[in-house]
Formats: sequence, structure tokens, C-alpha cells
Amino acid sequence: MIEWLSDNAGMTGLLFFFSVFCGIVIWAFRPSQKKTIEDHKYIPLKGDEQ
Repeated sequence: MIEWLSDNAGMTGLLFFFSVFCGIVIWAFRPSQKKTIEDHKYIPLKGDEQ
């Protein structure tokens, strides 16, 4: 098993990071996250009021 992983490290890494990316996208776009996303969308502009 370890030999197969080392022989195919590029594909294994690609599949791992693609899976993590898909998981983050699914987690971020859940309907229950909408309020959190709305609360965070103006963070870069905070402190610019004069």
C-alpha cells in the first residue's frame, strides 16, 4: 500500500486536495451558513468609516 502511494504521489495528492476543496465548498454553501457568510462579507471594509 505504501509503495503504491509513493509511486502515485501526484495523483494521490491531487485527489486528496480536490476532495478537501469539494468538502469546503459544500460546507460553505450550506443554507445554514448563509447568516455567517452575510455577517462576514463586510469585514474588509470595517474600520474605514471616518
